[in-house]
Amino acid sequence: MPSENSVTALSGTQGRVKTSAETAAQIDTELPGPDRRTRKREARRNDLMDLAAHIIDSAGVDGLTMAALAQAADYAPASLYTYFRSRSELLAALQQRALLLLHDLAQSRQLQWEQALADLSPVPTASVAALVKLWAFSALFLSAPQTHKREFRLQQQLLVTAGVESTADAAAVVPVAMLVVEVPRQLLVAAEKTGALQPQPCSANPLEESLDGSMLRTFTWILGLNGALLADGLSTGLPTTGAALGEVLTQGLLQGWGASVDESATARALARTICEPI
Repeated sequence: MPSENSVTALSGTQGRVKTSAETAAQIDTELPGPDRRTRKREARRNDLMDLAAHIIDSAGVDGLTMAALAQAADYAPASLYTYFRSRSELLAALQQRALLLLHDLAQSRQLQWEQALADLSPVPTASVAALVKLWAFSALFLSAPQTHKREFRLQQQLLVTAGVESTADAAAVVPVAMLVVEVPRQLLVAAEKTGALQPQPCSANPLEESLDGSMLRTFTWILGLNGALLADGLSTGLPTTGAALGEVLTQGLLQGWGASVDESATARALARTICEPI
């Protein structure tokens, strides 16, 4: 056990061991100036993106201008361009941040589903377990407009609003978007490996390059689910919800891709037990 003197020496002039917050604060003050400036700049940049997202919430993508953001932030308009070189870059940054949040959510839920499946008794077969995770992902995606309204709405609006980003800024978003679709793609690949789904032949993209079959399925599924959710915004309304349409879509796709009707039904019921309540 350390002596009183050693504790005093360790904790400084106050004669006690510093808390983690105090230690972090001390380290922060001792770090070189540029690091502090970088963190402050990033914090301001994030604050500006929060304000920009709020403007989109209330006025839509078209309502977000650099002038509107400058007014909301009480900044001189010219000073905004030290954080974002253009409105296009700002929108791309917002899109990247939203996509990363949705990706992190999907990854963390995937780990939860795997643990929940391992805890079931009896443990489902590999093919049923693979289908459970596909149904669970479908439920996660369809619940996103409620659980992560701002991020999901931003993605929907940017998908249907043409020309809001320059070619270069849009291209910068692509790697992040591909990271997001990698989670459902891996789930589809796993389902193929267990025999729950039939293999999907490769196809060709618009450049006549080979497109992996699992990626084709992923795009079909994700865009289909997103389209189903867009139905909630129809001015005429529908006698059902986008989430209900999305469930029908997932059911049809899985069976069309070779899933057993009985295994899919069992997996759907199990998915409801392992998914967190919406």
